[in-house]
Amino acid sequence: MKMKITVEIENADGLKEIKPIVTDTEIPDFDEFISPDNFREVFHKYETAVLKARNMAAELATEEYLTKLSKKNYH
Repeated sequence: MKMKITVEIENADGLKEIKPIVTDTEIPDFDEFISPDNFREVFHKYETAVLKARNMAAELATEEYLTKLSKKNYH
């Protein structure tokens, strides 16, 4: 299975200020949860993958945000 995380930054008018950032990650299949005994182990794999993907999406969106900010002329 795969999880996709999309990050968008919009202005007050709802217009996208940066192109959507999409990251994806492999997550355990439902079939990997074969018993209550392995729930913690499999869920840990899920949680670790999701947190890494979320952090990557936020990092990429922040880079785009700062790049656009650096091109603004405030004078």
